[in-house]
Amino acid sequence: MSFEPTLPYLKPAPTQLAMTGDDWKSDRDVKAQARAEAARKKAAVECARKLEVARDALNVYLLACIDCNDASRSRGPDDGRMLLMSNMSEYAGFLRSVYDK
Repeated sequence: MSFEPTLPYLKPAPTQLAMTGDDWKSDRDVKAQARAEAARKKAAVECARKLEVARDALNVYLLACIDCNDASRSRGPDDGRMLLMSNMSEYAGFLRSVYDK
């Protein structure tokens, strides 16, 4: 009789080496995870609010620069200030869509 070690039913079964997953979490771990997620949600909503405030302040500054009609005026869609405002709006919207529910 020959023994073929590559057959799946003859291979030894793997053993679990770590206690992971929801089945192994204690109440303390579950509560700690819930607190961490609540803190993340609160920080994300606050960050989105501050990004929107900063975007509005940068918009006011850009409009003031345009009114000066000198070298500080907007240089078009590739102006760093406009790109920054766009990025702040996008990220604030992302944060609100994920965490402000």
